[in-house]
Amino acid sequence: MRLGGPHRENGSMSMTSNAGLPAPTENVDEPRYEFHRLLRRDENYRWWRPLALLGTASGFFAVLSIVVGVIAFVMMMSNPAFWSGDTAALEQLTVMNMADPMMFSIVMISLIVMIPSVWFAYLLLGAKPVCLLVSVAGKIRWGWMGTAFAVSGIVYAAYFALTFILDALDAGGGVEVPASSIPPSPLFYALLVILLTPLQCAAEELVFRGAFMQVIGSWLKHPLFAILLPVPLFTAGHLYDVYGLLDVAIFAIAAGYLTWRTGGLEAAIAIHVVNNTSLFLLGSVGLVDLNAKGSDLVSLLISGAMTAILTVLLVKLAQKKDIQRSVGPAPRRRAEQHLLQPWPIAYPMGPQQQAYWAPQENGNFAGQHQPGPDGFPQTPMEPGQPGAQGPDGPAGQEPDRNYR
Repeated sequence: MRLGGPHRENGSMSMTSNAGLPAPTENVDEPRYEFHRLLRRDENYRWWRPLALLGTASGFFAVLSIVVGVIAFVMMMSNPAFWSGDTAALEQLTVMNMADPMMFSIVMISLIVMIPSVWFAYLLLGAKPVCLLVSVAGKIRWGWMGTAFAVSGIVYAAYFALTFILDALDAGGGVEVPASSIPPSPLFYALLVILLTPLQCAAEELVFRGAFMQVIGSWLKHPLFAILLPVPLFTAGHLYDVYGLLDVAIFAIAAGYLTWRTGGLEAAIAIHVVNNTSLFLLGSVGLVDLNAKGSDLVSLLISGAMTAILTVLLVKLAQKKDIQRSVGPAPRRRAEQHLLQPWPIAYPMGPQQQAYWAPQENGNFAGQHQPGPDGFPQTPMEPGQPGAQGPDGPAGQEPDRNYR
């Protein structure tokens, strides 16, 4: 005995049932797109679109940088030292002292404007939804980001504790922080750090581990290219000595690997935010030189080991939590539906050619006109046929003038 009603299959009627059949599963042969290949997922992808995306983002960034520069110049002019004629005071205004709250704010904001620059460029020319710039899930995975922040905070706390111990023992080459590198108002400076530093870190990750990785990945399939090629650009933006630049490069490689391995920027943003925020907060109370440009081999080895350990921990956690690292093809767009459909047209066919004309040789309706589909005019009957009407309708009745 068959269970279930009939269902249509390929336009014909079938009496088969789906009872007992396994539920449909995901097509294992469909392509999967990792984070660095997400631009390829867009059905409108062309080889030149990533170049256009970078050019558009650069244009937005140039305009916003000019705006920030004008504001910075106005703020500088509002300082009495600018008009004092004192060369030393004027030089203090132009030197990049990261302990100065105004200079710190200008530097941070000049980097933060990369967020709207790359975001709007991606909105115009990138994959959809635009949050694919952040993760393969098309959104910020807040739970995973919170986990990455917690783990990074614990590891960095241990790292800074070890660093201070080594400095106290003079094994790490500790130096005294100059007075010019200590902010005049630690509390106000700490507030600026908490407000601006997370945005600055997110901006750099959106550009170097987000846009650049996806642009390179759209042309070169192997993830190693997308991870390594942006590293020199990111490193060149930091004014350190050789050891400091190597430390930055190690971090950039780890952040790129984490982004690819976890399918998003959340872990890289967490590490970046915890690192920079911790350094600036420690610098606000004079424990770290905010203007230091040099490092040493011992500090490089400790920092590199800490970065490697943290990367391994986050990768293991991502595997344990089964964090999504790829996504299937973009859903096909539905055909455009018009609000108004064209009215059906009756073609001038003969009575025997029309599908709704059904003369029968026998029966109660033999020779009678059968009503056609809605919207088609009724074919007039020959005079004398049963059911035929005269010009004024049946005797005693007014003609029916209501048409569909």
